[in-house]
Amino acid sequence: MPSTKDLVLDTCLQIMIFAPSKAGKSFGAYSFPRPNVLDFDNGIATALNPAFIKKYGRRDIMYQQFREKNIQGGIVQVPQAFDDACRYFDLCMQPANRDKFDTWVIDSGTTLVELAMNKAIMVLGGANLSKTFESAKKTGVIMLKMQDYGSERSLTEQFVDMVKGSGKHVVFICHEKEKYADDGQTITAKVPLLTGKSVEAISLKFDEIYYLKVTGNAPDQKRVLQTQQTGLVKCGSRYGIPDGTAWDYDSIMKELTAIRTAVGKTADTPSDTKVAGPK
Repeated sequence: MPSTKDLVLDTCLQIMIFAPSKAGKSFGAYSFPRPNVLDFDNGIATALNPAFIKKYGRRDIMYQQFREKNIQGGIVQVPQAFDDACRYFDLCMQPANRDKFDTWVIDSGTTLVELAMNKAIMVLGGANLSKTFESAKKTGVIMLKMQDYGSERSLTEQFVDMVKGSGKHVVFICHEKEKYADDGQTITAKVPLLTGKSVEAISLKFDEIYYLKVTGNAPDQKRVLQTQQTGLVKCGSRYGIPDGTAWDYDSIMKELTAIRTAVGKTADTPSDTKVAGPK
């Protein structure tokens, strides 16, 4: 029977990180080993930032950008970006390519949601389950229905499962959403900017959920992680990575190594059971 004495911490880091726009989420994510970036937000431009190059050098980062191409009047006529991302993932995971990188970076999940919604309303329209796509092309206004949200969430969650199941490090970047009380002014929570139940459903898929904080003023700004939940910020670390850890791979691994040493086990220790690895 399983025993906690046999549990070890795996070496594969799979992280969700969220923060407001331009806080430096991509900056730290691209410090992970041999990243391969699913770029939905033009985040790859961060790799050309002089500050990034000064700290990490001119890194050779694999990436592919995904944009809708057929847009008229602000309405996507033929959604293809979500499927393009899935095809790129499949291509990179083929035997000839899978050993060329060590980390998947989804940059960002917030825009991935938009592309999934574009596909969802088209698919539902083709199945006569929603008139949203047809109406949007006629009126230029997208009026989403409940079934549209449900289909988008399903696509987004399946995409996250697919990437997490790759056996690679994963950094899932999200923007921040503030929840408000009924008065419309009091903030009750800060969570990843996802749709409806996906906030909880996708968060449950990650053992490590970090909130990125920026301290100090330029040029001495520091990016540090909040890893423990407060009344407002919904985050947490099953590993036990401490608050205030710098947002980069080496700093996180330094803390994780100390934790492994403290519990007396490493991922190299023979065992039939592992915890916190890819699901």
